[in-house]
Amino acid sequence: MATLQGLDRGLAALAYVSQHPAGVTVADVAAHLGVDRAIAYRIVATLEARALVAQGVNKRLRLGAGVIALAGRFQPQLVRAAEPALQDLADAVGAPAFLTVAHGEDECVPVLEADPQVGQGPVRVGYRIGLRYPLDKGASGIAILALAEPAPADSSAVREARELGYSHTAGELQRGAVGIAVGFEAPGPVRASVGIVTMDELDPAEVGPLVGATARQLAQLSSH
Repeated sequence: MATLQGLDRGLAALAYVSQHPAGVTVADVAAHLGVDRAIAYRIVATLEARALVAQGVNKRLRLGAGVIALAGRFQPQLVRAAEPALQDLADAVGAPAFLTVAHGEDECVPVLEADPQVGQGPVRVGYRIGLRYPLDKGASGIAILALAEPAPADSSAVREARELGYSHTAGELQRGAVGIAVGFEAPGPVRASVGIVTMDELDPAEVGPLVGATARQLAQLSSH
């Protein structure tokens, strides 16, 4: 599918800025995009005009207030319901909990994360909110695929997720990371999943039902 180069570069620049809370320079943006600084300046100026990025006194770019407005329009009832539910799940398991939504037919995007307030191990999982991942890799995506009606082309991981009631993967998106997730249908309609990802050992038979309970809670609350 053909894409608009200018729009694609602008969105790539926005994603890059979002990954660096301490801010980046226009030169950093130019290097990341592989363009000269004149083009990077025009991209940044366009994003600034829409309040999507802002420059501080040190000329470093950070996300702007316009991003908050856009984020607030994406399934606000789901996000509001998910924040406390994810926190409860993260605290119960002692590992980061994620809300992930499907993006098209082949990808998914983590949109919300909660870290445990106590008990998290010294090694943190490096998943980034807003980055796209293949649906067929990782527990969150597989849990979403398992929502569909059974089909001959289903992978063994998807079939197992339906049978168990949760997906369980190890080392697929990050070496050493273990994930458990459960899919649910949100209004919209939006295919989504709740999951935990950790570098520590865990018992899927114990954690799976906890994740499933959170998924059912969100499926009910987000529809109200």
